[in-house]
Amino acid sequence: MYCAVGIHPECITENSLDELDEIKKLSKHKKVVAIGEIGLDYYWDIPKEPQKLIFEKQLELANELDMPVNIHDREAHGDTLELLKKYKPKGILHCFSGSVETAREIIKLGMYIGMGGVITFKNSRKAVEVISDIPIEKLVLETDCPYLSPIPFRGKRNHSGMIQYTAEKIAEIKNIPVEYVLKITLENAKKVYNII
Repeated sequence: MYCAVGIHPECITENSLDELDEIKKLSKHKKVVAIGEIGLDYYWDIPKEPQKLIFEKQLELANELDMPVNIHDREAHGDTLELLKKYKPKGILHCFSGSVETAREIIKLGMYIGMGGVITFKNSRKAVEVISDIPIEKLVLETDCPYLSPIPFRGKRNHSGMIQYTAEKIAEIKNIPVEYVLKITLENAKKVYNII
């Protein structure tokens, strides 16, 4: 098992700047492979400026440590993309919910797109467009446990055993074998997290 360490935007407090020292210490462990989940969340009523400050500090830390990031972007696509362009980290835009155009910008930065169970939902038009457009070599699969279980498990607790359903939907959209989707996305994840 591997992990990422970071301060999620929903967990920001007045002590978050001080907590960055602890994140830096934790990141030295051999099983810590990324800084995350970090980013911006404009869905909840959380002040934006403290979110941006802590996000920037963690992007700086990831670059200083030469570690990838796991990015959380909920209803904050413009500001997230602006900061990613500024800091140019390596990593994954987790649980991607943006447009094809945003996905293309993320890929231009050398980052990967994370896709989970949402792709199986009936109303997932944007996700289907993104999967159709981006190369499989820039995609990783994820669960976002315990949320966003794929059909036919929607509403139940998500776990990694359900990732097959996400892979099957992506294979269908891209008209490629599901085994190929699983193989390439695993290689992508190992590459981004530097796991041999």
